[in-house]
Amino acid sequence: MTTRTLMPPRTTIQSTMRAAHLKRKILYILVMGLSGVGKSTFISIVTENDTIPIGAASNLMGETQEVQDYILDYHHNGVLYEIHLIDSPGFDDGALIDTDVLSRIATYVNTNYKLKQRLAGVLYLHDITKTKVGWTGKRNLRMLENMIGTDAYRYCTLVTTKWGCTTISKDEETREKSLREERDFFGSMLYNNGMNADMKRFDPKTKKRALEIIIPYLDQKFTPQISHQMVAPDGPKLPLGETEAGKVVVDNLTKLKCTEDQLLKLERAQETLSQKYDEKLFEEFKQKRKVLRRKIHMQRSGRWIMRTSLISGAIVATVLTLGPGASVFALEPAFEKVASRQRKMEKEEKEKLKAKFVEESQKSNRFSQISPDWVLDKNMNRLQDVEDLYSLKSRSSDSDILKIAKRGEVVGFAASESSEAILGAADLAKFEGWELSYSDTDLSDSDYEKE
Repeated sequence: MTTRTLMPPRTTIQSTMRAAHLKRKILYILVMGLSGVGKSTFISIVTENDTIPIGAASNLMGETQEVQDYILDYHHNGVLYEIHLIDSPGFDDGALIDTDVLSRIATYVNTNYKLKQRLAGVLYLHDITKTKVGWTGKRNLRMLENMIGTDAYRYCTLVTTKWGCTTISKDEETREKSLREERDFFGSMLYNNGMNADMKRFDPKTKKRALEIIIPYLDQKFTPQISHQMVAPDGPKLPLGETEAGKVVVDNLTKLKCTEDQLLKLERAQETLSQKYDEKLFEEFKQKRKVLRRKIHMQRSGRWIMRTSLISGAIVATVLTLGPGASVFALEPAFEKVASRQRKMEKEEKEKLKAKFVEESQKSNRFSQISPDWVLDKNMNRLQDVEDLYSLKSRSSDSDILKIAKRGEVVGFAASESSEAILGAADLAKFEGWELSYSDTDLSDSDYEKE
């Protein structure tokens, strides 16, 4: 019986080699708009990703309730662009209040800013079938304007969607004209002393048309006003509620009727808007943890593909030349050398992430006595849990120390290792100058060191 060895498809290898020689650029485009205007549909079409959740027309709550990042690889003029399309929840989502939505978008944008990953542009989608913009639509346009800032309108495209979904096309064109000309609608952004936004139709609803809307931003980069106000080194570092975009939300909150349910929402909103440095620091390092996890995961996947390719190639070569009895692992030492170097770099980046937290936490009231080990624990998604399980403060009993040690066992660290990490936390500040080029959560060595 003849044994056949399956080789990777030749076209895949060739395309991979070509891609390796292309210049590569990464950019981020924020997709915004009210619930149901077609943000997820737009992203699904341009990325050809049919797994993206898309809400039904009858669903009053938007399908997207978290900021989602979808990637489109696009070759253009000899450059391979890695385009991150950021699908954001709608400001009129029935399950979320505006403060939650703005906070989630601001956290994503501000974290990217801290990671030196600037936005390339913003797409604001509007449903052309809507006969009225309404008070909610106007409020959200004002929020958009204040979030990016008047000087950055040129980085925004106002995209009308759902063309041809009504029986009278003339009505759609009349609404488009009204949107363009009236300053309460798109006019204030389209006519802004040369710093104008653009306006385009997503019609026809095809990938080609979506790319035509995206292409102008391939080589753009800007910092939105909300990042200048909240996290820029030379900015005022305002809480969310004191930013220009936050003030739009605050103004809306004052108009709420004080029913019992709305009082609860108002209390939660005010807590979000007053978010200070400690909370922002926690959210920032959660995102950095996610970034590092994804980067390590990609490296592991690359090592697996490399090993598979080497072994497959070795099998074919030895069977053809020396017969099936020859060794097929001649290239294994070379692979292990590369893998070992990557593992070392992964460890160093995890230590740098912890060290950066130690450095940043010195400015914080709540984090100055927190072990940096929490940033490698994917289960730490609430600030209170971090304070309970990773506090370095002296306690009157041993129960909390034992709790921390047991927690270490749960997440993959030996209890003794957890204790050593706590005792040596102050020494971590010697690491400086780290930066991650990618934007994922337990980063314990047990997850990544075993191939």
